[in-house]
Amino acid sequence: MGIRHLDDLPAYAYQLIKHGLSSEWIEPVRQHLGVSNGELAELIGLGRRQVNRLSANKLSLPAHAAEMMLRLLEVHDMAVDVFGSRATACAWLSRPHPMLVGECPRTATKTSYGVSKVKDLLVATKYSGGV
Repeated sequence: MGIRHLDDLPAYAYQLIKHGLSSEWIEPVRQHLGVSNGELAELIGLGRRQVNRLSANKLSLPAHAAEMMLRLLEVHDMAVDVFGSRATACAWLSRPHPMLVGECPRTATKTSYGVSKVKDLLVATKYSGGV
């Protein structure tokens, strides 16, 4: 598919979910997001052993895990745009937020409704100075 860089993933999201996202992207995405192996596995709806097995055998991620990984990247990159730095974005994404009933924005991305709420918070922060 011609994807060579992490920034190319969102542009090909539909095809990647439909045709499979290689587990070779797990490590670069984990580093980009600044999360541990276990945290990434949990966030994409897989067990740590399953992630290790997929990575070791260079297999494609299940569709739900690929979609969740792409959601995480999209929200992370949106947060970096809003806050102006990766460090500030990572801190915001990992802190409980009162408008998410005390859940961390990154954890809220496990559902499409949660992603929508987090994006709404980011847009409100960007255009009104904070929520």
